Amino acid sequence: SAVELGRAVYANIRKFAIYVFNSNMAEAVPFVVTLFSLGAIPLPLTVMQVLSVDLGTDMVPALGLGTEAAEPGLMDCPPRDLSKPLLDLPLLARALLWYGLIEATAGMSCYFYVNYLHGWPGVPLAEAGSDVYRMATTMTLMGIVAAQAGAVLCCRSDRRSLLSAGIFSNKLVLIGIATELLLLVVLIYVPFMQNIFNTAAVGISEWCFALLWAPVIIILDELRKLYLRMCRRQVEAQK
Repeated sequence: SAVELGRAVYANIRKFAIYVFNSNMAEAVPFVVTLFSLGAIPLPLTVMQVLSVDLGTDMVPALGLGTEAAEPGLMDCPPRDLSKPLLDLPLLARALLWYGLIEATAGMSCYFYVNYLHGWPGVPLAEAGSDVYRMATTMTLMGIVAAQAGAVLCCRSDRRSLLSAGIFSNKLVLIGIATELLLLVVLIYVPFMQNIFNTAAVGISEWCFALLWAPVIIILDELRKLYLRMCRRQVEAQK
């Protein structure tokens, strides 16, 4: 029982790390896009909005992953190599190059969606400081948070389907998702917070587009997990 508990804690630390690191890519891509466009694309995400993700919306869902129950078959695995680091290359690749790139796509698509609603590409992208620009950066933030809400559910297991794990089995994760969405609403609609985080109120159309990314990342990750399970079954069949 002690060994099983230790393995479960170790696995949950890795899940926590994957979830926390994946937003870094989504936060970095907007700055890279502005840099390589030589300023032609105004910064899609402000520094204060980055901080709102790192120090606000990320925290409670990440803590929920620390309470995830041990996965079935955990004790069937051989002992891990003691020389293997906690933050290894597969973990960082999944966090940054899988979840991170999907979240970056979510954020950037939301940014361009607002500009599209206001005439782009027929007119230039909204200039920094304008009302449309504030709405566009707000949408970038919304897209990242929505994708993060889906990603925390994906991070609950490396290979097991979310339906198999049980969508509602980890109550703290669900509370975390509700908390980050509530915080997002406060950042967007409370005037005091709007001034601090450079946000602006958006409509139903914008919310629907942003929230769509939560099921999108879940579906994509379910396909990834299905592929991994199929590969494992083929390896076991060959043995």
